[in-house]
Amino acid sequence: MPKGPWICVRQRAGPLVKECRALRPNYSKTDTPDVRREKAEIKRNSGDSSVCRTRRDRLELRLALFGTDGIFYTLTFDREHEPHSLDETRRRWKSFLYRLRKWSGKREIDYIYLIEGRHGDHRYHIHVVLRDSEFPPAVVRYLWPYGMNVDDQPLLKGKKDSYSRLAEYMNKEKSDGVMIPLDKKLWVVSQSLRRQLPPLEKWWDESGVIAIPPDAVVLQEQPPYRNSFGCYTYAKWFLPPLEERAHARGYNLGIELNK
Repeated sequence: MPKGPWICVRQRAGPLVKECRALRPNYSKTDTPDVRREKAEIKRNSGDSSVCRTRRDRLELRLALFGTDGIFYTLTFDREHEPHSLDETRRRWKSFLYRLRKWSGKREIDYIYLIEGRHGDHRYHIHVVLRDSEFPPAVVRYLWPYGMNVDDQPLLKGKKDSYSRLAEYMNKEKSDGVMIPLDKKLWVVSQSLRRQLPPLEKWWDESGVIAIPPDAVVLQEQPPYRNSFGCYTYAKWFLPPLEERAHARGYNLGIELNK
């Protein structure tokens, strides 16, 4: 049986924690059919939509599984190896992925990759997130067989940075039916990384107050917000301690970090 009126949802992913607490709406005899449908929709979506509602939210959680060990690579092609279709670009990616697996000696590796082609000079290129501990920049440049154009950036650029910045960037392009067909996924997560996402935590509570650890890095905090159908509060933070690895890499790359 529920213990308290607040339904609480928490998702952990690496150092990231997202939590929402909400008072779900109650039905009333005076509800119109439209109001009743809206309340029913809120009840159906209150299970996890607060922490993984959008594609950006879902990607943010997968990026957080890299912790501070992730590097965001941009792989571009020289003219000799330039692909002219999405299928051809995907074949290039699969060939590169084979080289990554062979180098690591592992059948499964953690990655998130994305093929783009609409912005800039409208040439296909690949973004991929890999673990620095497995594939540092020198190794990726050595293994990339389609030119020397490999850019690398730390996944987090300082303590106040968040995975949502990169998640938003990786969702900036939409399928256009030309460069990227409408029925194709924009970004792909490896199965090994998917399995690392902890299950969603759900419980009922007497309080709507979210207890953030005192030494956590608070990324977002929404005070209780009430509308005609209920009330909710939301928070997102990094668990302490957050390692300094990505912070140090930012200095090495000459990136101005957040204080």
